[in-house]
Amino acid sequence: MAAAFYRDYIVDLNSRIDDIHAMVESYQSYELKMELLAQKNLVSYTERKVKGQVDGLAYRRDFEAGQAVQMQQKNAFALFSGFFNLGQFLAFNGQTREKDARRFAELLTANWQYPTCAIHLVYRKKGQPKTASTRMHLVGLNGEADAAVYEQAIDRTDGLVAHRPFRSDLFWEWK
Repeated sequence: MAAAFYRDYIVDLNSRIDDIHAMVESYQSYELKMELLAQKNLVSYTERKVKGQVDGLAYRRDFEAGQAVQMQQKNAFALFSGFFNLGQFLAFNGQTREKDARRFAELLTANWQYPTCAIHLVYRKKGQPKTASTRMHLVGLNGEADAAVYEQAIDRTDGLVAHRPFRSDLFWEWK
């Protein structure tokens, strides 16, 4: 199976997130949730604007110690920016489900060798009649050759998106 590449999606997503941060007042509302699995850690980042108020939270949970620590949002966001600057991305289609969180994390990251990021963004610009949203879960890779290595490393390639644009009840590129 040849999985679909998502570098263009991440470039577009990153520019939309940057625009939200640079032009907060031009948005009626937004909610951004991201979770990054890397190096046996889960970093969570949430930011939203509702009724003119912006708030957010970021924290890191160590899979070894099981402890969660609150982080400064700018430090957490820098980790996500690093992820967005990787060379290529593959997306998960949601068919691979594991009840044990640690085992699921190990499966997605190919035993912690590759970072993965779950992203959910909903926003509405001022003056726009409806919201735009995306919900995806992606693995970050150095390039196309690394993507081929990743596909061989994981047990179930049927869990990767093969055709774009992708849309299911669980994940979608944009709607």
